[in-house]
Amino acid sequence: SNLCKLSQTHPMANWSDLQHDMLGLIAQHLDKIEDYVAFGAVCKSWRAAATEKNFKGLRLWQQIPCLMLAAKDDFNREFYSLMEKQVVAKVSLPQLKGKKCYESLGWLLTIGQQGEISLLNPFYGVEIELPNQNTFPEYDLYEMDPDIFVRRMVLSSRPSRESPEDDDFVVMIICGGVGFLAFWRPKDLRWNRIETRNSSYADVIYTNGQFYAIDHMGNVVVCDVFEANPTDQARIIARFSPELWDKKELYLVKSSSTDDEPFLVVTRDNIPNYEDEQGFELDKPIYGTTEFQVFELVSTAGREKEITSRWEEIKNLGSRSIF
Repeated sequence: SNLCKLSQTHPMANWSDLQHDMLGLIAQHLDKIEDYVAFGAVCKSWRAAATEKNFKGLRLWQQIPCLMLAAKDDFNREFYSLMEKQVVAKVSLPQLKGKKCYESLGWLLTIGQQGEISLLNPFYGVEIELPNQNTFPEYDLYEMDPDIFVRRMVLSSRPSRESPEDDDFVVMIICGGVGFLAFWRPKDLRWNRIETRNSSYADVIYTNGQFYAIDHMGNVVVCDVFEANPTDQARIIARFSPELWDKKELYLVKSSSTDDEPFLVVTRDNIPNYEDEQGFELDKPIYGTTEFQVFELVSTAGREKEITSRWEEIKNLGSRSIF
């Protein structure tokens, strides 16, 4: 706000010409991510000063996230703050024209109409080209519209801005008509598929140095893809009771990376309604959410083929929030 007042009293000042060191000092006084995003969106020189080391506020994973709103034109996207209850940044992103997006750790996985895939940081302007979706194993058997081929995406860590091709991050996705797991690592020429599965996968997360996923049969699996030969590494570590997941969507949650933090499964009813509000029969069903339930994994023990799991429904998240 002080900068705005100063700009009003000195309307001829060229704010893009401020020295980099001075911009860095200004950036270090911003402790809300909304202000920091707006600061970096001013121009190239301000964006260069909006580095992660200059941000002194809460880390990204400790803050309430912003929402990237649907496109209003071919070039710009608006970011809405749930804290401020208003749009806090407008960023030019022509790379997103005609593409579908998935987000993880502040990076966007973009998918074009020809199956081209890339990772894009919307605020730094860094883009990493990934193999086309036609490089998936047995792609011809599961060829689908690019808009629906990928269902979920999660990163193991944030790629660096300077040399992302030298990082050791992993991109894990749920894709294909049968909902299988696939991953990509820098320098891989094609996508790798994890073969072990009992049903189509519903959700995948990264925590404690490994990827965890849940399928539509309630199996919770772990995938360590950092091995030299990671294919077929998925193994079941818990099972979610069928009476809890029948006809529901499943989401796997772990709100922190500590080992003692229990896994949560969120269920969302997904029962189609074949009647409208007046009770008239519809040609196509309406899918709507009427209830969420949250369950906590209390214990899991036994060998791989003798897994026992106990899930308890919880009514209070305490200080946690689930998005």
